[in-house]
Amino acid sequence: MIALRSAALDDLPAPGGRIPNQHLADALACTGWSPRELVRTLNPRLDAVGEPVLHLTAGRSWLNGAQPRSEIVRRLVAAVITEATGHTYTAADLWGHEQGGSRPEKTATDDLLGRRSLTEILATATAWTATEPRDQAVLHPATDTTLFSAVWDATRQGPLHAFPGTGREQVIPPFMDVLEGHLRRLRRLDDTAGGGALPQRYVRTELAGVLELVRNSRYSNEIGTRLLITASGMAQLAGWMAFDADLTAAAQRYQLLAIRLARSAGDHHTVANVLGMLSYQHAACGKPAAALRFAEAAVDHTTRSLPLVRARAWGRLATAHAVAGDVPAFRSATEQCRTLLQHRRDDDPPALYYFTDDQIAAETGHALVELAAATPRHARRLLTEATEHLSPLTHNGPVSGYQRSALLHGIHLARAHLLAHDAEATLHTLLHLADRVPHVQSIRCRSLLGRIRRQAGTHIHSSDSSDSGDAFAMVDRALSIS
Repeated sequence: MIALRSAALDDLPAPGGRIPNQHLADALACTGWSPRELVRTLNPRLDAVGEPVLHLTAGRSWLNGAQPRSEIVRRLVAAVITEATGHTYTAADLWGHEQGGSRPEKTATDDLLGRRSLTEILATATAWTATEPRDQAVLHPATDTTLFSAVWDATRQGPLHAFPGTGREQVIPPFMDVLEGHLRRLRRLDDTAGGGALPQRYVRTELAGVLELVRNSRYSNEIGTRLLITASGMAQLAGWMAFDADLTAAAQRYQLLAIRLARSAGDHHTVANVLGMLSYQHAACGKPAAALRFAEAAVDHTTRSLPLVRARAWGRLATAHAVAGDVPAFRSATEQCRTLLQHRRDDDPPALYYFTDDQIAAETGHALVELAAATPRHARRLLTEATEHLSPLTHNGPVSGYQRSALLHGIHLARAHLLAHDAEATLHTLLHLADRVPHVQSIRCRSLLGRIRRQAGTHIHSSDSSDSGDAFAMVDRALSIS
């Protein structure tokens, strides 16, 4: 984590002296957040783009009339409040004297609605990939309706019969093999470490390189198709890393570009996979209706696909049903997923290498925790089942090499124990997770761990267990130095 910026150094007095900021107070009231919760929402995003995080007292200082010294902080406050409320705020609305006035930030769907030629899509993807991380962090989310429209349009991007590359230098098959191998290795790096600022920047650089080859090199139609598939895979990975860094709107924009590029290459497998990822991301944000809509679209797109691709789509649908609290539908979708997974083939898409029985167990365990939270009358049985799925995966992370997965599913396990009112098991799991944190750069995982630690601190007291102080102190220390 980047070094902490103190509230005193971060804040500047408002022009004319300290006058309480009623505009910020009114906007914050619409979110339901306290000033500390506002800063907790900001800090992961600042961390994601390599900016110093804020002291938790900064929000109170802003309400009292101070202003952030950093332009990115002022813009980011407006962005997160916009995302939380659905109403557009600019930095000028909240702070009153921004250079550039009330110019709204860009949104996730800009230049990605309606019919678009591949030349236009490549230009949009190139410009977005070159955008400064700060500007990607303050991207405003599209409304649900606009996002659905953009996805609909993206899934109808026409496949190509001729490719745009006209440069003198030729992309030959051995060079293409290297690019594809690099994408495979980057995916495995993400499984290990997650979406920190450095991995995100590196993947964006690699995506820019592939896009440049598509636009400015010479190649056969076969190589052109492979280049577009690799570009779509890089865009999907960049989107996943952005989501893992709590940059939801930026993640959506990358995923929209991934669908467009995959459709241009005739790669229906990647389209379905990205639709499933959008479903997962909405489920993680507590939006079951949107999660179901994207998951159902993924299932529809895989009707004639390979069994593994169909299994991946049904797994996403199972998670969406769990977040919606529908136990029978969750069970049915999970069973369909498990059945299809038994029919692996040698020509399965490389991007789904991770989708194994262990991964289904992990996703099932997480889904069961969500179901327990949504259906209290079944909570005891569901949490017991969730613990059976999650416990082995939490401990096997170093063996499999998937440290990020072990940390994430360990967090879900800690939540299951907390919901079951098992203080000892919760604290034991938190102690175990503290050792995982230094090995993982996932900003989302650290945010989730901080949240479960605060919840545990509220519900578990020293009288409940002598280990509570040690567990909380170790988690706090791990999060402060990671």
